[in-house]
Amino acid sequence: MVLNLQQFSFTPKDNEYPIIGPIDLQLKQGEWLVVLGGNGSGKSLLAQLLAGWYPDLLTGSLQGLGVVQNIALDKSRLVSLAPGRQLVQQSPQLQLSGCAFTVEQEIAFGPENLGLSDNEIRFRVKEAMILTQCDSLRFRHPSTLSGGEAQRVVIASALAMHPKLLLLDEAFSRLTPNATQQLQQRIKQYSEEHKCSVIIFERSLLPAITLSEQFLLLEAGKTKATGALEDIFPFLFSTINAPDSWQALNWLVENHYWNKNIVNNDKALLKAFKEFYATAG
Repeated sequence: MVLNLQQFSFTPKDNEYPIIGPIDLQLKQGEWLVVLGGNGSGKSLLAQLLAGWYPDLLTGSLQGLGVVQNIALDKSRLVSLAPGRQLVQQSPQLQLSGCAFTVEQEIAFGPENLGLSDNEIRFRVKEAMILTQCDSLRFRHPSTLSGGEAQRVVIASALAMHPKLLLLDEAFSRLTPNATQQLQQRIKQYSEEHKCSVIIFERSLLPAITLSEQFLLLEAGKTKATGALEDIFPFLFSTINAPDSWQALNWLVENHYWNKNIVNNDKALLKAFKEFYATAG
């Protein structure tokens, strides 16, 4: 079990009540989870807690059971977690090391600090650059990168650490939908090869839902729904961003016109709509 939360909550210092939780959640090695929620839902705070920011960067108290990679969250120290756990956040420029003159050096920075051999570092850097399609950027200075390019480099830097748990908190926000989908598919392949669990934190429905069968919907720090897509679907649209076509599907579901399965991508939705209206006509 890579993640085990039972009635888990966090109360910041000087607060009387928890601002996130209680949350019950389990995740096995190699599995994917999508955490959905709007602004202020607690997604980023949950990502930071799972990354091990408590108590070094987040002060307060934890309640309930919180165990990640067999380490209790109240016993972990951030400095010791980097080899096995990586968090990529929304603003890539804030996550660059500032110690590198090229993208290649930036991606190598983490593995170098693990004391790996030169051959292993070169292998990991090349693998990560190819996977994230930023090999053409290898000699660019990190300060010259666009937002989307910087996001690719930050994700490559995380993957070069070969984590067993990858936390992606709106980590694709500067990429186009097509680029996001392609990169997520590549990370999916990496996850399968390396048995890496991935948790994606997003406020938009697509394309994140195409990659996971497990979902957690947060609102104001509390669990609004959890389970498969069918379980959370009725609660989604008051909370997160979704295209009009998916809003239309929600209307059909709410009004009991839809008796098909809930699909998880635009292509399947279009096909389902055609079949539905052909039958309805």
